[in-house]
Amino acid sequence: MSAERSVGEPVLVLVSPAALALDGESVRVARDVLGAALPMKAVVSESLIDLERLLARRGRRRPVVIGDDRYLQQVVQLLHQQATLGAAPVGLIPVGRGHGVDLARALGAETRPVQAARAIVSGADRRLDLLVDDDGGVVLGAVHIPGGRSPRANKVASAWWTELGRRVARVVAPPTEREAAPPPLRVEADGQVLADPAHPMRALALRSAAGSAELRINGQRGRGAPLMVQAQRVTVGGRLFTYEADHELSAPVRERTWTVEPSAWSLRVPA
Repeated sequence: MSAERSVGEPVLVLVSPAALALDGESVRVARDVLGAALPMKAVVSESLIDLERLLARRGRRRPVVIGDDRYLQQVVQLLHQQATLGAAPVGLIPVGRGHGVDLARALGAETRPVQAARAIVSGADRRLDLLVDDDGGVVLGAVHIPGGRSPRANKVASAWWTELGRRVARVVAPPTEREAAPPPLRVEADGQVLADPAHPMRALALRSAAGSAELRINGQRGRGAPLMVQAQRVTVGGRLFTYEADHELSAPVRERTWTVEPSAWSLRVPA
């Protein structure tokens, strides 16, 4: 491999320990391609605190992530907290099992290690929106909330719309007769009430799209067409509930508000 280096910004390559354990060869190949083309420093983050420290001290180096969707989400979350997310595009070399890199594909990243590394060297920067909740949490893909029960206790068969533009069926046993259904959630979009006890929902999906939050609400018992709404701010509350964001289950909350931040960050993708 040629030792000649192209003129380019230096990069900080953040390697997930899980990616290294899962596919060390892909990690090595990607690092070799990057190192032959760009000034590079590669590190393996041992903990979230370590990752936070590495990002805070990276200086002029652009962050490059080698790992799965969860690792990418952690990096973007920390960059957002440090108010440096928009300072430079994020590079991504997806390494993970099965659905662990679904979000990377949906965002437009190349999933083959060599091609992904080359895209970081000479690709294009894709501007992306971000959903940010009132506790500072970021969502890269989508939020899902069932209307009847929390995801952990959900016993209802439902189909949820996802950020990949497809439906994922989740079918489990029906609730027992002794279970009491919780009160319906209240949903507001830019101050307009879309669901409440008088107009209960069966499921809700939320994602950022084209500078706004795109909201889909399925009505109770599947009656009628789903309600599709675009807004800048969405609030869900009325009782204790949990939700799924980027395929991760939240802690219980009584109310949560998501606000879209248009073009909040950039991902380096193939030109």
